[in-house]
Amino acid sequence: MLKLIIADDERVIRETISSFIDWEEIGIKLVGLCSDGIEAYNMILDETPDIVMTDIRMPGLSGLDLVREIAQTNPQIQFIILSGYEDFEYAREAMKYGIRHYLLKPCNEEKIRESIIQAREECLRIKQQMEEKEQQSAMTRTIRQDAIFHLLMDGIALEREEGDIFEQKVEGLQDFYGQYIDLYQRPCHLCYVYFLERVYLEQVLEELRQEEEERNRQNIFYGIYVNNILLLFCYEQLDMAIFHEHWVRISEHIQLESARFPNLQSLLEVVLTKIKRYDTIYAIHNYRPIVILNNQNVLQHLQLIFQQLGDASEVTVKKMCKELRFMVDGAAQSDFLQMLGNSICTHLPALGICSLAEVTETVRDIQMKDEKEELRLLLKSVIDRMEKELCLPPQRYGMLVEKVMTYVEEHLSEQNLTLKKIAEQHLYMNVDYVSRQFKQSTGDKFSQYLTEQRVKRAKELLMNADTGKIQYVAEQVGCGNNPQYFSNIFKKLVGMTPGRWAAQMQKKE
Repeated sequence: MLKLIIADDERVIRETISSFIDWEEIGIKLVGLCSDGIEAYNMILDETPDIVMTDIRMPGLSGLDLVREIAQTNPQIQFIILSGYEDFEYAREAMKYGIRHYLLKPCNEEKIRESIIQAREECLRIKQQMEEKEQQSAMTRTIRQDAIFHLLMDGIALEREEGDIFEQKVEGLQDFYGQYIDLYQRPCHLCYVYFLERVYLEQVLEELRQEEEERNRQNIFYGIYVNNILLLFCYEQLDMAIFHEHWVRISEHIQLESARFPNLQSLLEVVLTKIKRYDTIYAIHNYRPIVILNNQNVLQHLQLIFQQLGDASEVTVKKMCKELRFMVDGAAQSDFLQMLGNSICTHLPALGICSLAEVTETVRDIQMKDEKEELRLLLKSVIDRMEKELCLPPQRYGMLVEKVMTYVEEHLSEQNLTLKKIAEQHLYMNVDYVSRQFKQSTGDKFSQYLTEQRVKRAKELLMNADTGKIQYVAEQVGCGNNPQYFSNIFKKLVGMTPGRWAAQMQKKE
């Protein structure tokens, strides 16, 4: 669901707008109301909204300054400007930054709703363009294939329980894997291929691969094969007529049926429920069937191990890694070793052990090996690294959050420093997932932490600089393009301007 923030210094306006729109009906989540520009800027850093509705004149940081700042770090955000007639020159300036939605106060409910829907459509269009561009990347395709593969494996391992418990557990898995794939936004299409005998499976998949290559399409197909039924699903609309034309030549008994789901989450809930009762399941990975032995004990034990590794002591880490090595030694089939290795690798980024790019490379190595002994050696090297990393002296906030903090410390002078940039370009993870982990570990939102680090560094610099060099200090803490914003956040935290604080410190000396 798309996220929206409302920023206006008039309480009655922001609360009225928030109350008269049915946000769920238009597919938008209202994540916050802000009373000034600085509060709005910080909330944008924390929530990474898709749409921001802002008054153009606000204390602290004007709506125009807000647009100017965010345009440098996240140009995809859609702004809706609220303005009085006398502010039209300000609005014209905002248009230079690509602002398309401009509302004059007072404005009625219908105009506001219409502008939000237009901004929503523009967001969805931009997201689709970005996703299509990402799908050109071989690494992205591999990551998404692997994420679905392991989500299916972990879903199979869940015990079937009464009521909504099973669905809640599925949602828990999706919260973890949602950092890699779009589970909630894009519609998904499912194709049932009935009466497909196992002997024809590879041939059908090869036909599908060739068809995609010939048409130069970039669909990423996921799939499951069980009991003579192939379930194929992807984000794009499936051409059932072409599928049938090709596959009926392979086996005249094949029958096709299609279904559309609002998102991948709802599709997976249906698929997992259908396949759990079978002993042998094939996951379709890169147009290849990979057997998943539905061994409840093994899969559940693997889940339990990684649950315990989250905040484990050194003794527990060594014990759990010993268990993993025992599972590797006891595996009798190459397919099972590949499944085991892929599952281990998928959990490594969440433990803060390696980046998603490293995981993708290791998974690729696992898939390329067929010999059991080679696979065992590779898997044990992965387990050895995991044990070594997890047994390092304890870090206060966990490896993932420590990596965020280290990046902030080393890049504090960057003007475009955001959690979105750190998550997507440095950690290769979903920004919402990283944001939740940061808040859960530190108790603070990222924007608050970033502001505190900027002020802390500024104090250190001001102790060694003349008060006339405020511009230099602002540049060193990432606020060089907006010294006024730097002064505002400094005063908000310290209670006085940077110049006055520096003067007082010099008097004390």
